[in-house]
Amino acid sequence: MKTVQKILLGAGVVLFSSCEFVDDFIGDGPGEDESGTIFENKSNLDPLVALTPQFNYVDAYSILSSSDVLEDGFRLVGAQDGAGLLKDGDGYIYVTNAEDDYAVSRIKLDKNFNPIGGDWLLNSGVADFARQCSGTMWEAAIHGGSRDLFLSASESFNYDVKGIDPYVDTPTPTADFGLDALGEFAWENAVPLPEGAYNGRTVIIGGDDDSSGSEGQVTLYYSENGDADLYGGKIYVLKFKQVSDGQGGVAEVVPGTIYNESNLDYGVTYDVEFVEIEDGKQLTKSEMEDACVAVGASAFMRVEDVDYQKGTDANARNVFFAVTGRGPGRGTYNDWGTVYRLRLDDHSPFTGKLTQIVSGNTDTNNADGNVASLQSPDNICVTENFVYYQEDPNSFDRGHSAFIYQSDLNGQNNKVVLEMVVRQDLDPTGSTGLSGEYGALIDISDKVGEPDTFILNLQPHYWESDDFKNVDGHDMETRPDAIANGAREDDQGGQIVLLRGLPR
Repeated sequence: MKTVQKILLGAGVVLFSSCEFVDDFIGDGPGEDESGTIFENKSNLDPLVALTPQFNYVDAYSILSSSDVLEDGFRLVGAQDGAGLLKDGDGYIYVTNAEDDYAVSRIKLDKNFNPIGGDWLLNSGVADFARQCSGTMWEAAIHGGSRDLFLSASESFNYDVKGIDPYVDTPTPTADFGLDALGEFAWENAVPLPEGAYNGRTVIIGGDDDSSGSEGQVTLYYSENGDADLYGGKIYVLKFKQVSDGQGGVAEVVPGTIYNESNLDYGVTYDVEFVEIEDGKQLTKSEMEDACVAVGASAFMRVEDVDYQKGTDANARNVFFAVTGRGPGRGTYNDWGTVYRLRLDDHSPFTGKLTQIVSGNTDTNNADGNVASLQSPDNICVTENFVYYQEDPNSFDRGHSAFIYQSDLNGQNNKVVLEMVVRQDLDPTGSTGLSGEYGALIDISDKVGEPDTFILNLQPHYWESDDFKNVDGHDMETRPDAIANGAREDDQGGQIVLLRGLPR
């Protein structure tokens, strides 16, 4: 399937003119070669990532960029974040959030990953519009139940998790997809554990990307009504049972005291529990904040993405999450960001052991961190053997563009895998700073039948164009109520990249 437009991307060229296109372009457009292999550039824009020398055996290929327009008119826009990939006959369906467009798109790929069309499963015209942040594909073969469902997390403006049918014939992009039973938080992601992790029970771990009120929580949705009950469960939040004694040891908590990350030491393991928020599904976001304080929920400085160790059902009870921090000079207890491993007990998800395995706080806060270059960890991907954690240095930085790191499961042997490429020629002002972050990183090796194959979303925030506005089927500027609350019609580009050779 050929692109409609082929656009020159180079220094000194005006990008994305609506009336002027040229024949010269970088690489082939999506679907130029229906034969071939998945391991070649499909987009007319080269990958916006640079592999480090330690990972020079990994190859990157661009699948789709905002410079591409598919034959059905679909264009990838709005800063891609959470995503999920499904087999669809001989081809694939890729569902991905457009975070800054308050939308969710669906892209169809042929067997060689040529994009052959796309549409919008959710757009900014929905009444409970929100930033659609991380997302997870509930796959029946893995997580239980009888159907696949894309769980899209709503972080701001409105607060819920949306369950969207990835196979729907005719999308209804302004419908109400809210899963009210999971509760209202500043959702970054809601991650279901595999059905075998706790047989006959539904367990979803979530991240609350908040820094106000009760601050950020780790959430638990739990149901004993089978392995795929998204409506009849209860809501719980994480609470420390032990904290640091101030001398590198462990002390029992004092009843009635609310603790936060500053009460934990890097590398030390503590007992934790999940406590119930009674009638949680009935509460508004503000009421949920008060309820978390009332039960003494432990606070984190903006919980971001969540994932679990792959390989076995027992492995899946090892849950990992990133906490992004607030940056230096804010007077908070986590400046540069942290990553945690939560080992849930074998027979109950309500108790476990928590360890801070990565910390950028090497020179501030507890000053006991282990990664001095870390700046605002956000998305996270856990395989059987590694943790990949990804940076979002847009609010604060340490002088480099966004990295993706690899560590072992204990947070040791940290290495930088790749760095986001910052191209001044893609910015309309020619001055980009370090603006850019990553969305989903997903191991798709088993689906494509190729070892060590991952798909990665990029959010190069510096890449802006009026041509990227109002392509999801709704114009946010027609909603004065939303604009008054801080929403906007977004003009950012994005890119989807395939990585070959990244260790699992």
